[in-house]
Amino acid sequence: YMDGTPLGSAQADARNRWSLTLKDKVAPGVHKLKAERISPAGKVLGQVSIPFRQDEIMPNLAAGQVVIVQPGNSLWRIARRVYGEGVQYTIIYRANKKQIGDPDLIYPGQVFQVPKSAN
Repeated sequence: YMDGTPLGSAQADARNRWSLTLKDKVAPGVHKLKAERISPAGKVLGQVSIPFRQDEIMPNLAAGQVVIVQPGNSLWRIARRVYGEGVQYTIIYRANKKQIGDPDLIYPGQVFQVPKSAN
């Protein structure tokens, strides 16, 4: 279940592992995921629930725009989305060097210029 809505069912393997593929994307926001263990007779034998937050997925970007850093973003990921190669993160880093002390540490809410590739 997610937010009280059934998502489907899955059979556990011999090691009690299971997986379930969702048909739809999960909307941004806070959700509650619940899994139940059901007996062959249909009785709930146990359950576990956990809250989680789905963040906004970063939209496709074009060079020459700005990006607002979201949780989970990195310069590598932004560069891969914009330029097709994460290794080109240095282009974004050089253009925003005054804001970025360490290219491995960027923070949600920062706004970066995304220049056109030097290539």
